[in-house]
Amino acid sequence: MLRGGSMTAELGVGFALRAVNERVQQSVARRPRDLPAIQPRLVAVSKTKPADMVIEAYGHGQRTFGENYVQELLEKASNPKILSSCPEIKWHFIGHLQKQNVNKLMAVPNLSMLETVDSVKLADKVNSSWQKKGPTEPLKVMVQINTSGEDSK
Repeated sequence: MLRGGSMTAELGVGFALRAVNERVQQSVARRPRDLPAIQPRLVAVSKTKPADMVIEAYGHGQRTFGENYVQELLEKASNPKILSSCPEIKWHFIGHLQKQNVNKLMAVPNLSMLETVDSVKLADKVNSSWQKKGPTEPLKVMVQINTSGEDSK
Protein backbone atom coordinates (compact mmCIF):
# COMPACT_ATOMS: atom_id res chain seq x y z
CA MET A 1 0.00 0.00 0.00
CA LEU A 2 2.97 2.25 0.43
CA ARG A 3 5.93 2.64 -1.84
CA GLY A 4 9.01 1.03 -0.47
CA GLY A 5 7.26 -2.12 0.68
CA SER A 6 10.26 -2.95 2.86
CA MET A 7 9.37 -0.07 5.22
CA THR A 8 5.87 -1.51 5.58
CA ALA A 9 7.17 -5.05 6.10
CA GLU A 10 9.87 -4.06 8.59
CA LEU A 11 8.05 -1.44 10.64
CA GLY A 12 4.40 -2.25 10.13
CA VAL A 13 1.47 -0.66 8.38
CA GLY A 14 0.64 1.66 11.28
CA PHE A 15 4.14 3.14 11.38
CA ALA A 16 4.24 3.58 7.61
CA LEU A 17 0.82 5.28 7.55
CA ARG A 18 1.83 7.66 10.34
CA ALA A 19 5.03 8.54 8.46
CA VAL A 20 3.16 9.31 5.23
CA ASN A 21 0.45 11.28 7.03
CA GLU A 22 3.09 13.34 8.86
CA ARG A 23 4.75 14.21 5.55
CA VAL A 24 1.37 15.20 4.09
CA GLN A 25 0.63 17.44 7.10
CA GLN A 26 4.07 19.05 6.82
CA SER A 27 3.32 19.86 3.18
CA VAL A 28 -0.10 21.25 4.12
CA ALA A 29 1.55 23.50 6.72
CA ARG A 30 3.90 24.91 4.04
CA ARG A 31 1.22 25.75 1.48
CA PRO A 32 0.36 29.41 0.86
CA ARG A 33 -2.31 30.72 3.23
CA ASP A 34 -4.35 32.15 0.34
CA LEU A 35 -5.16 28.63 -0.91
CA PRO A 36 -8.40 27.01 0.28
CA ALA A 37 -7.95 24.96 3.46
CA ILE A 38 -9.08 21.67 1.94
CA GLN A 39 -7.70 18.70 3.82
CA PRO A 40 -5.97 16.24 1.46
CA ARG A 41 -7.14 12.62 1.43
CA LEU A 42 -4.66 9.77 1.36
CA VAL A 43 -5.67 6.93 -0.95
CA ALA A 44 -3.80 3.76 0.02
CA VAL A 45 -3.24 1.68 -3.10
CA SER A 46 -3.88 -1.87 -1.99
CA LYS A 47 -3.15 -3.71 -5.23
CA THR A 48 -1.44 -7.05 -4.65
CA LYS A 49 -1.86 -6.62 -0.87
CA PRO A 50 -3.82 -9.19 1.15
CA ALA A 51 -7.15 -8.43 2.83
CA ASP A 52 -5.50 -8.63 6.26
CA MET A 53 -3.24 -5.71 5.36
CA VAL A 54 -6.24 -3.63 4.25
CA ILE A 55 -7.93 -4.42 7.57
CA GLU A 56 -4.76 -3.53 9.48
CA ALA A 57 -4.46 -0.18 7.67
CA TYR A 58 -8.15 0.48 8.35
CA GLY A 59 -7.50 -0.23 12.04
CA HIS A 60 -4.87 2.52 11.96
CA GLY A 61 -7.35 5.06 10.58
CA GLN A 62 -6.99 4.64 6.81
CA ARG A 63 -10.44 4.76 5.22
CA THR A 64 -9.85 5.20 1.48
CA PHE A 65 -8.24 2.51 -0.67
CA GLY A 66 -7.54 2.30 -4.40
CA GLU A 67 -7.28 -0.53 -6.90
CA ASN A 68 -6.47 -0.44 -10.61
CA TYR A 69 -7.93 -3.79 -11.67
CA VAL A 70 -11.72 -4.16 -11.60
CA GLN A 71 -11.63 -7.86 -10.68
CA GLU A 72 -9.21 -7.34 -7.79
CA LEU A 73 -11.28 -4.40 -6.53
CA LEU A 74 -14.48 -6.42 -6.71
CA GLU A 75 -12.87 -9.31 -4.81
CA LYS A 76 -11.49 -7.09 -2.03
CA ALA A 77 -14.56 -4.89 -1.69
CA SER A 78 -16.78 -8.00 -1.48
CA ASN A 79 -14.48 -9.84 0.94
CA PRO A 80 -16.58 -10.76 4.02
CA LYS A 81 -13.68 -10.04 6.41
CA ILE A 82 -13.18 -6.56 4.95
CA LEU A 83 -16.92 -5.85 4.86
CA SER A 84 -17.38 -6.79 8.52
CA SER A 85 -14.16 -5.20 9.83
CA CYS A 86 -14.22 -2.00 7.78
CA PRO A 87 -17.74 -0.51 7.81
CA GLU A 88 -16.63 2.97 6.68
CA ILE A 89 -14.23 1.87 3.93
CA LYS A 90 -14.31 3.74 0.63
CA TRP A 91 -12.92 2.38 -2.62
CA HIS A 92 -11.44 4.28 -5.56
CA PHE A 93 -10.88 2.75 -8.96
CA ILE A 94 -7.63 4.20 -10.27
CA GLY A 95 -6.37 3.97 -13.81
CA HIS A 96 -7.98 3.26 -17.15
CA LEU A 97 -11.45 1.72 -17.14
CA GLN A 98 -12.49 -0.34 -20.16
CA LYS A 99 -16.13 -0.05 -21.25
CA GLN A 100 -16.72 -3.81 -20.93
CA ASN A 101 -15.87 -3.59 -17.19
CA VAL A 102 -18.20 -0.72 -16.26
CA ASN A 103 -21.10 -2.86 -15.01
CA LYS A 104 -18.76 -4.99 -12.88
CA LEU A 105 -17.21 -1.86 -11.38
CA MET A 106 -20.58 -0.30 -10.57
CA ALA A 107 -21.40 -3.43 -8.52
CA VAL A 108 -18.46 -2.81 -6.16
CA PRO A 109 -19.66 -2.25 -2.58
CA ASN A 110 -18.61 1.15 -1.15
CA LEU A 111 -17.31 2.44 -4.48
CA SER A 112 -16.66 6.12 -3.85
CA MET A 113 -14.64 7.46 -6.78
CA LEU A 114 -13.69 6.62 -10.33
CA GLU A 115 -10.30 7.96 -11.43
CA THR A 116 -10.47 8.63 -14.48
CA VAL A 117 -13.04 8.87 -17.24
CA ASP A 118 -11.37 9.70 -20.54
CA SER A 119 -14.23 9.75 -23.06
CA VAL A 120 -17.84 10.86 -23.40
CA LYS A 121 -18.88 7.30 -24.32
CA LEU A 122 -17.33 5.95 -21.13
CA ALA A 123 -18.94 8.73 -19.06
CA ASP A 124 -22.35 7.93 -20.54
CA LYS A 125 -21.94 4.21 -19.83
CA VAL A 126 -20.79 4.87 -16.25
CA ASN A 127 -23.70 7.24 -15.65
CA SER A 128 -26.24 4.79 -17.06
CA SER A 129 -24.88 1.85 -15.09
CA TRP A 130 -24.66 3.86 -11.84
CA GLN A 131 -28.26 5.06 -12.21
CA LYS A 132 -29.50 1.49 -12.74
CA LYS A 133 -27.86 0.55 -9.46
CA GLY A 134 -30.11 3.02 -7.63
CA PRO A 135 -27.30 4.65 -5.66
CA THR A 136 -27.79 6.31 -2.29
CA GLU A 137 -25.16 8.92 -3.10
CA PRO A 138 -23.44 10.20 -6.24
CA LEU A 139 -20.30 8.57 -7.58
CA LYS A 140 -17.36 10.98 -7.64
CA VAL A 141 -15.59 10.93 -11.00
CA MET A 142 -12.36 12.50 -12.20
CA VAL A 143 -12.45 13.48 -15.84
CA GLN A 144 -9.34 13.34 -18.01
CA ILE A 145 -9.18 16.23 -20.47
CA ASN A 146 -6.92 16.44 -23.51
CA THR A 147 -5.52 19.97 -23.27
CA SER A 148 -2.79 19.48 -25.89
CA GLY A 149 -5.14 19.09 -28.83
CA GLU A 150 -3.21 16.00 -29.96
CA ASP A 151 -5.41 13.23 -31.37
CA SER A 152 -3.16 10.57 -29.85
CA LYS A 153 -3.74 11.86 -26.30
